[in-house]
Parts: sequence; C-alpha cells; structure tokens
Amino acid sequence: MAKKKSAKGDFNMSQEIRNLLEENPKLSSREVLEQLQTRFPEQAINKNSCNVAFSHARRRLGIRGGSKRSVKMKRPAAARAARVATAASAESVNITLLKAARKFLAEAGSSSAAISAIQQVEALQLS
Repeated sequence: MAKKKSAKGDFNMSQEIRNLLEENPKLSSREVLEQLQTRFPEQAINKNSCNVAFSHARRRLGIRGGSKRSVKMKRPAAARAARVATAASAESVNITLLKAARKFLAEAGSSSAAISAIQQVEALQLS
C-alpha cells in the first residue's frame, strides 16, 4: 500500500531516519526519536512507528546486528542415558535370552558372580 503524503508538509519519517543513520549508524532508536523530535517539533511522531521504521532502515542500510540463533535446550545427561537405555532395551528384548539369563543367575548365585564369569569366558575366547 502506498504511503500518503503528510498533510502538515513534506515529512517522511522513514527517509529522515535513514538520513540520520547514514550520518551516524551507531544511533539507538531512542536517540533517533529524540533527534527527529528536535528537528521536527511540529510533527507528532508515534514512538512505535518510529521504532519499526528504525529497524527497517537499519536492515535496509545493512547495519543490523547478527542473526539470532535459536537456543536448543539440552536434556540432562541422566535423562539422555535413560532414554537411550530404554530405546536400546525396547529394540533388543528377547524373551528366550532373558529366561536363559535368569537360569544363569540362579546357577551363579549373584549378579556380580555372573558378570565375573561372563568376563572370564569372554577373555578366554580367542578370535
């Protein structure tokens, strides 16, 4: 939609903001608003419109800041480990293997004795 010319004169706020930013690109939006009000005291300048025009002018002139990156929340390590463990166990559940492991635990007497026996068997096997 085309902008209408101001009834009070030839005041183009966007152009004036671009002119101010070309003179000094380090101006903040508040400083630009204050300078516009001092240069054009008879104009009623809307603060929100001025801020929008300011950000558009900075983008058009290529003086805007770096792009914002989205911050992804990382899960706590314990939650990641639990999630991986449940995913791995859900994929590899084998009922016959679990029954065999239960019988092996009954034979070994305790889980630590069973683990040590498995480690010894693994160490004895030569590839």
